[in-house]
Amino acid sequence: VGRISGIESVPSKLLTALINPFVLLGLFVFGISALSWLIVLSRVKLSIAYPMVSLGYAAVVILSWLIFKEPLKLVSLVGCAVVIIGVFLISRGL
Repeated sequence: VGRISGIESVPSKLLTALINPFVLLGLFVFGISALSWLIVLSRVKLSIAYPMVSLGYAAVVILSWLIFKEPLKLVSLVGCAVVIIGVFLISRGL
C-alpha cells in the first residue's frame, strides 16, 4: 500500500536530464542572463532598467515574424508600438 511504481528510476532520469547538453546550455545562458542583469542594476536605476525588460515582448513579435514567418497582426504591432513608446518616455523621464 502506498508504493509508487517506477520511483526507483527517478534519480537516473534526473541525472540524465541534468547532463543533457540542452539543459546545460540553458543553465549556462540563464547564469549569464542573471549576471548581466546584476551588472545592469549596479549601473542603472531600477526605475529605468526594469521597463527595458518589456522590450523583450516587442523583440519576440518581430523575431517570430522574421525567423518563423509568423503573421504580424495589427493588434501585435499596436502593442509593440505602445511598449516601445512607453519605454522611450520612461527613459526620457517623461
